[in-house]
Amino acid sequence: MIGNNASSRRAEESKIVATWLVRLRDLLEEMGSTQFKLALRDAGVDPMLLHQGNDQLTQKQLDAVLLQCRQVHSDVTLRLFSKAEILDLGLVGYAAVNSDNVGSAFRVMYQYHSLASDRYTDELIIEGDTVRVVPVYHPMFEDDYQNICEDSFSGNWRALQLLLGPNADKRKISVKLEFRAPEHVDTYFEIFGKNCVFEAGETGFSFPAEWLRQSIHRGSGSLSDVYKAMCERVLGPSTADKDTPSQVRRLLLSRSGRQMPSLESAAELLRLTPAQLRKRLYRAATSYKKLVLETRMELGKHYLLDTNLSIQEIAYLLDYGSPPPFSRAFKKYLGHSPEDYRSVAGDAGAGP
Repeated sequence: MIGNNASSRRAEESKIVATWLVRLRDLLEEMGSTQFKLALRDAGVDPMLLHQGNDQLTQKQLDAVLLQCRQVHSDVTLRLFSKAEILDLGLVGYAAVNSDNVGSAFRVMYQYHSLASDRYTDELIIEGDTVRVVPVYHPMFEDDYQNICEDSFSGNWRALQLLLGPNADKRKISVKLEFRAPEHVDTYFEIFGKNCVFEAGETGFSFPAEWLRQSIHRGSGSLSDVYKAMCERVLGPSTADKDTPSQVRRLLLSRSGRQMPSLESAAELLRLTPAQLRKRLYRAATSYKKLVLETRMELGKHYLLDTNLSIQEIAYLLDYGSPPPFSRAFKKYLGHSPEDYRSVAGDAGAGP
């Protein structure tokens, strides 16, 4: 039975909100502030929701909590999203960090930005050798434009730092804002450097266009608990670390780039010989080939349900040479072609 796209999307959004609320709590604790509990209370958010798997948290609740915190800490949005991780975006983050280059990663994140914010969308404008990111606020959020800019610019700069690694040179970025410098202007300079211009004739976060063509820096940080939570959503709760099939699944998900490792490569990474790996998987009533197929199909399902990636793009992400082999494997595994699976799931999610 095909899953419900709408409920899957709600669960993904709730997980992202919970992650950012926890990050906000930790940030305020580091600052020695007690504002978080008060903000949760004033926004009517049950603290228990931060620790439970659910689909009850919404972006509006995150916005409400942040609004309360900003009354005391005016720079909290800048600081929060300047500490974010790409994998805070769940499956979308996984797709982004496994893209071939920075431009592809940004395209994935922008396509599904609605999972992370209901207040605005980012528009990426290429002007010669420069890229400018401009946040476009949604109706009814015009009065929140300064905070939207802080959310967008700090989040985009953080993403570039993680994707580019040492190549993310702060001296090559610039921030232009139409509004006057706020009281927390020093936080702008701390995060973006001195290339911040207020009361400018335009608004935008700019960086070199050549950065979009650069390969993603694989050593930008170790996989976090957020990534583990994402793996569990795709694979179900994991068992003990000594469970070889679980180790293999995690290895397949944390691979560098789109290429699925060979059995020999996987064995080396797990510090086993190929024969030992085959034997352990045989004793667990599975095989390496079967685990690779299962991982591809589970990721394929979520790409089809939770993203607008084309069949060709999904096939590429899953290390198929072309769409037809992916489509044949998917239909054999699930009884539906990728197109039918997405179509039926979309109809089911739309509801009456």
